[in-house]
Amino acid sequence: MTQNDKAGNDYWDHNWSQTDFPQLFDPNDHSLDNYVNLQLHEYFQKLINGRKEFSVLEIGCANSIWPIYFHRYFNADVYGLDYSKVGSEKSRNLLKYYHVPGKIYCENLFSPPTELLEKFDLVVSFGVVEHFEDTAHCLKSCSAFVKPGGLLLTLIPNIPSIIGFIQKFVDKEVYDVHVPLTKKNMIDAHQSATLELEHCDYFMSMNLNVVNSGSFSSHRLNPLLRRILSGISKVSWILEKCGIRIPKNRLTSPYIVSVAKI
Repeated sequence: MTQNDKAGNDYWDHNWSQTDFPQLFDPNDHSLDNYVNLQLHEYFQKLINGRKEFSVLEIGCANSIWPIYFHRYFNADVYGLDYSKVGSEKSRNLLKYYHVPGKIYCENLFSPPTELLEKFDLVVSFGVVEHFEDTAHCLKSCSAFVKPGGLLLTLIPNIPSIIGFIQKFVDKEVYDVHVPLTKKNMIDAHQSATLELEHCDYFMSMNLNVVNSGSFSSHRLNPLLRRILSGISKVSWILEKCGIRIPKNRLTSPYIVSVAKI
């Protein structure tokens, strides 16, 4: 893929070849282990707001559970696009496993088939645009898939936060394939791409599980690291469940989410 891809196809093929088969989460499961998924589910319920007969494209869909999620809980027509052959095949297998009708395109985001342009009501990406140097151009390319009047949702990790600070020590190579985008960077990039930004903000107060163990996964201390990161995150979630709201902020929030209307 072009446009100064900081990761590259080989990186993702290797990554997806070693990734486990994801499981669809249950919105009725209110355990702490499901807390992040529940926050996202609540967000999407408000975003979709009862819309019926709509289509969703996930850009960067490799080995993703999200097309299955959008079909099962919102009855959407679902599609995915990714340039990794390994990741795309895993996504096709996921659709088959969950008996979900849909289609996965193994295509380049920046030079897609013309029949995919202006085709979808909602286009989503979960951790894609931060891997490209030219954020505005990447957002503009993503928006080309959206029907007039549709929405483009972009969720990225908040790397210029405690997430990135920890990531540098755990596996700097993982850190280096990301552009450390701030909320202001995302607002400016949407403006540069001439996109009508409806919403851009930090999402959740904390989730240290975003830190990727990477090459540290095989280290004997990695299980301890994962317990520590998970434990700190769960303490903050327990406080929120008890009514102690922790403000979303640039230092501890794990994600930045943006929504643009096309």
